[in-house]
Formats: sequence, C-alpha cells, structure tokens
Amino acid sequence: MLVISLFLAFASIFAVTLLYFTQNPFLEAFEAKTYDLRFKALRGPLTPHADIAIIAIDDKSIAELGRFPWTRTEYAHLIDRLSDAGAKAVLFDAFFPEHESAQADLAFASAARRAGNVVLATSFRFDPAFNVTGQLHSIREIEDSVSSLGHINFLPENDGTNRRSMLLIRDGDKLTPSLGLAGAMAALGEKEFAAGDFDIAVGTRHIPVSGNYSMWINFTGAPGVYPHYSFVDVLRGRIAPGLLRGKVLFVGATAMGIYDMRVTPFDGNTPGVEVHATIADNIISGRFVRQTGLEALFDIVAIIVLGAMAYFLTTRLRLYTALPVTVLLSIAYIWLSYALFLQGHWVSMIYPPIAAFSALLVGESFRFLVLERSARKMRAIFSSYLSDKLVARLELNPEIAKLGGDSKEVTVLFTDISGFTSYSEAHTPQEVVARLNEYFGAMVQVVERFDGTVDKFIGDGIMIYWGAPLAQPDHAQLALACICAMREKMNELRAKWADEGVELLYIRGGLQSGDVVAGNVGFEGKKMEYTVIGDTVNQAARFESSAKYYGVGFLVGEATYAKTSSFYRYRELDRIRVVGKHLPVRIYEPAGFSPDMDGATVDEFNAALHCYRERKWPEALERFIALSARLPEDKPCRIYIERCEFFIKKPPGDDWDGVYNRREK
Repeated sequence: MLVISLFLAFASIFAVTLLYFTQNPFLEAFEAKTYDLRFKALRGPLTPHADIAIIAIDDKSIAELGRFPWTRTEYAHLIDRLSDAGAKAVLFDAFFPEHESAQADLAFASAARRAGNVVLATSFRFDPAFNVTGQLHSIREIEDSVSSLGHINFLPENDGTNRRSMLLIRDGDKLTPSLGLAGAMAALGEKEFAAGDFDIAVGTRHIPVSGNYSMWINFTGAPGVYPHYSFVDVLRGRIAPGLLRGKVLFVGATAMGIYDMRVTPFDGNTPGVEVHATIADNIISGRFVRQTGLEALFDIVAIIVLGAMAYFLTTRLRLYTALPVTVLLSIAYIWLSYALFLQGHWVSMIYPPIAAFSALLVGESFRFLVLERSARKMRAIFSSYLSDKLVARLELNPEIAKLGGDSKEVTVLFTDISGFTSYSEAHTPQEVVARLNEYFGAMVQVVERFDGTVDKFIGDGIMIYWGAPLAQPDHAQLALACICAMREKMNELRAKWADEGVELLYIRGGLQSGDVVAGNVGFEGKKMEYTVIGDTVNQAARFESSAKYYGVGFLVGEATYAKTSSFYRYRELDRIRVVGKHLPVRIYEPAGFSPDMDGATVDEFNAALHCYRERKWPEALERFIALSARLPEDKPCRIYIERCEFFIKKPPGDDWDGVYNRREK
C-alpha cells in the first residue's frame, strides 16, 4: 500500500506538472480568476500616470450635442481645441469608414493635419485560425491626414474578460501597433518600435510579450481611475488648457447607450477607451506583468516542492492533522505568489496548491479519489449549465454525458419581451439594465425549477432547452409546464410593477421539439460553450418572432404539439412556411393561457379554420366574425377575417395549399 501510495502521489505531481504544460482549460480558467483577484481584492488601484487622460463621449455630451454619432465638424473643433491647449497626442478610439460630406470630411482631415499628433483607430478581422482576413479603415481623406494608426482589437479570454492586449498585429509584412502602444510611443517621443520574439522595444523600454505580441495588462483600477473630461466641456472651452497641456488624450465612448464596454478584472462594464489608456500607462510607467520562462520555471519548482512536502506530511501525520498543515502551506505559497505579483511577476496561484492537495489526498485515499474523479469533472463542467438536480444525476452516471458533438432529441424555447426596443429608447440605460436583471432573475429561477438549461441571453431574449446534455424523456412536457409557470411569474412581476407605477412588460415565445446537435461549440482557446444547434433551434426562434404577428404569447410547433396534446389543450393557428424552409409546419397556441379559450371556443375556431382551408370563404368569414364578436382582442380571428375578405375578392389558384409564407424572421 505504501509503495502504491508513493507512486500515485508522485504521479499526481507529475500529472499537475503536465496539466501546467498543456494549459488545461478548466484550471487555466481558475488561474485567470486569480489574476483578477490579485487586482481587485488584494492589490487595489494604482496611481495612474499623470500624462494620460480621457476625453469622454459621455451622456452629458450626448445630451448637449444631440444623438450620437455627431458630425465630423465637432471632432475637428475638438482637435483644434486640444491642439491649442498643447496636448501631446490625441488618440481616437473610433474610425470613420463612410463619407459624411465633403465639407465635414475636409474639416476633420484639415484639423488633424494641422495638429500633426492625431492617431486614428483601425480594426482587423480574423478567421477561426486567427489569421487576418481584412481590415476596417477610415475614409482615405481622413486616414491620410493623421500621424499614425492604432488598432483597437481586443483579445478577451474564454470567460470574456480582457486580460491581454495584442500590441502588434501582423498583416503580411506589416505590423500595426495597438492604440495603447501608439499612445505610449507618442508620450515617449518615439516614432519606431522593434519587435522581437518575446519583447517589443520602444526606445529604451522592452515590453514583455508572448509569441503573438500579446502583453498582460497591469490594470490600474476601476472605471474612472484616469481623469475624464467631457467631450462637450472641452469643445465649449470649459476645461482649463493647463489640464490638457502635455497630455496623451484618448478620445472614446463612456456612455452606456453607445456600449463600448469591456469586462476587466476590476469591473464588468469598463469603457474600451480606458483599457487602451491603461495599456499606454503600463508602457510609459514600465509597470509590466511578466509571465516568461523564468516565471514558468518557478511554477514547476513550486509544483514539485509543494507536492513533495504535502506527501511527506502524509507519512508523518494523520490525515486530519496533515490536511490543515497543507492548507497553511498553500496559504503561505499564495501569499508568496502575490508578493511576486506586486513586483511584476505572474506565477501560478492554482497549480502548486493543487499539487500539494492532490499528493496529500492521493497518498492517503487514492481509492476514494479514483472513484469520485469522474463525478467531480462532470460537476465542474456542467454546474454552470444545469440545475443541481441534473448535475447530481451526472455525478452518479458521468458516462451518459458526452462533451463532444452528439445527436439529441430536445425541446427548445426562445422568449423575448414584447416592445422592449421602445421601452429601451424611453428609459435610461440604468433603468433598462435593472429591469432586465429583475426579469432574467425571475425567469431563470422558473427554468431551473423545471430542469431546463438556460443556454444564453440574447438582448432581452432567452434561449432555453430541455433534453441535453442529459436525456429527458418528458422534455416537451417540462417545457410546456415551464412556459405556463413563466407566464404566471410574469403576471406577478407585472402586478409588482403596477404597484411601483412603472411601465408593464409582456413576454412571448416560441417552442419546438426535434433532433439537434449538442456539444461544445466555439473557438478552442478563445471562446467555447456547450449548446445545441440545428433546424429545431432555428424553428423555435422563428416561432418566437411569429408570435408577435399572431398576437399571442407563445407559439408551439407541431412536433411539441404531438408530444403534449394529450396533456394540454391547443388551438391550431396556421400552417406556415418560415424563412429559409421549403416544407410548411403547423403552429399552435396553448389555449389554456386564455380564460376565454375554452374547449367549445377552440372547436369553433377549428371549424372556421377548416372552412377556410376548404376554400369556403363566405362561411369561414361568417364564423370568424362571430368568434371575433365574442373575442374582440383575438388577433388570429382578425387575421383570418382579412384573409377571407381578400380571397372572396381574389380567389387563389388551384395550387393554393392553405400555407402562409412568413417573409420575416
């Protein structure tokens, strides 16, 4: 037993070392979070460089100057103001790819040429292999007038957080600097840079970078850490020139309505222009975060030493004593890694403690770990997708879930909020986000109660599915029960909003069942997520948008109807051919959502619909008019009245099949 324990303990150390070398995505995600932790919870903000400031396209400027984007003559006046004030450089986190007018374009170009220190943004497009496929430029007249260009491409990690910046992007033989690097070069008075394999030289400064010229960003603080001067205040001369003299000024959007927001370790809504300013600050100040071969060597030594020390404890102490000692050992190492971080070295906080605990636990209880390893892996991967009940099933039977692409029969639901675009235009961004968060929170709780998986939020919409990654034989019934509960919860929210005197919102959705491909989809190393794709998903999305046309809350496809018609009462609304499909499908409304839609009413509607499809237009018209008199708010009745009146005047050809072709998605 001792020999096996020793072998497995050191095998675990070797395994952690191997995981470190292969950059296991799961562990790397945790390591990335410790990078965020070091900034926000441990170190806190730094004093920003005094020569950097931001000209903010903020809500105040929009309120005074009108709807954004503004005419280029405003930018020209801004450049003149900044030039007169003695700004060292003006960097626009924006480009102007289309002509406005000859006068406006010329005004901008002339102002930039007079200033001689304007840097304009550009952006690159990439293919899935991260090769450059194109570049977005400003119009030639403006681009030729500026001193240089800086790209504004971001490099978010798998979790969407921006921790690195591509200081250079290679397109053929040309290297284009980032806007932040261009700002640093302007501040340092340097015109050239030299790109090496693992550093970029700007004058006497050597910037540590990885193979693709990416630099770890040493974030200075939360949004607002740099001085912000409102665009309109500078334009109107309300800012003292002395505050702008000798400064490197980044011009960019901070208004929530424009939404040029990025996720950073300090905040999930950081204006992109502040990230560019931070990159320039790092280079000017020489405050870099290094993760080079020296740091990697330190990590490997730490993995081996901590793992060996933890295993040694198992040979001298009982597990209940060795465990807290190992915890203290790991805490001491984490403190050391943080102290090194303050000196500009990013060493791992995750891998060495993992080596310590794995050696400890494997050395004493390897059998337990072997039996539970698969269950822990399933929980780690799927806990953010599934309800606790389904994750528990995965732990008991981890082999029933495949992480690769797999065919599944599921039910997919798309929902959105009726009239939300108008609501957004009439309310502040803060009010919109607060209302959305309240709505999403309530709906997600309902979905979890019915064992659904929330795939993603799409604006004010939600994509939900049942039947993956775990098979759920009753997925269609669960989906129908869920939309009933969602409707009830929405009624509760509307009652609450009515008491608060705020505008009421309504939910609508589309539901369809069928086969999909389920698995991890995305760009490995950049952005991956478990999701479902296929025609069933597309149809559910089309049904959600069609619900607005028919004036109903939810539309259900015939595949879902076939699986649930013995449990729920429906009325058939139409046979439609959605965009991109040749074969028509039947759509249904869950009749139980309306108190007026009893069994007799559904039968009357179906009888009228039968007459319509039999080309008995006068009889169908009479029946729908009678129904509409009893159901004045029922839009399907009104739709069929219009269709009947049209066909009475202009009967269709003999090839008419009763199908309505939806022209909109």
